[in-house]
Amino acid sequence: MLYQSITLTGMPLTLPRRQILSRLGYSEQTRIPASQLDILNRKLQRAFATISAKGICACQKIVSNDGETVILADQSRIACPAVAGMLNHCQEVWLAATTVGKQISDLTAACFSEGDAAAAAVCDAVGSECADAAMDFLQNYAATQLKRSKRILTDCRFSPGYGNWLLTAQQDFFRWLNLQNLGLTLTDSLLLIPEKSVTALAGVKVIFP
Repeated sequence: MLYQSITLTGMPLTLPRRQILSRLGYSEQTRIPASQLDILNRKLQRAFATISAKGICACQKIVSNDGETVILADQSRIACPAVAGMLNHCQEVWLAATTVGKQISDLTAACFSEGDAAAAAVCDAVGSECADAAMDFLQNYAATQLKRSKRILTDCRFSPGYGNWLLTAQQDFFRWLNLQNLGLTLTDSLLLIPEKSVTALAGVKVIFP
């Protein structure tokens, strides 16, 4: 049922500094004293050094979409109007997952245990933004590959837990993409482990001749 499968390891990410600082509460107008900036930069680099990004994605055909529920070729049902709306006029769905590994979460926990809440916050922000950056990288890479077969990957994407798409959809991603092969597991509360991991889907439009 799946095709156009891609697995990437060792994604060459760059530190998403602006997004991290925004997550930490800094604005573009914030003036950070030189001494504090040096400390912040060292914490950022320490956290970023633990990042090991990898991801997997594949496409699956859409059988039907009534605006409320999307049915895929393997008979999976995505019962979410927001997702159905995003996939309107799409013939296929792109399914993806990325992770930046567990070392960043281990470092965050270590900073907390040492009483360094500021460093822990930096690590958490780096992990979250790098996980999103890994998904951006994978999506852009997949878009380039799909163009070769006259397919357009939508820029927007949707993840379980957002809008009214239930977290139970995480179980579908494990079935669709065999995420255990990416080193991922799912807790009883449907949270991804390693923590800084992302699943998402986007639409694929086929360019008919």
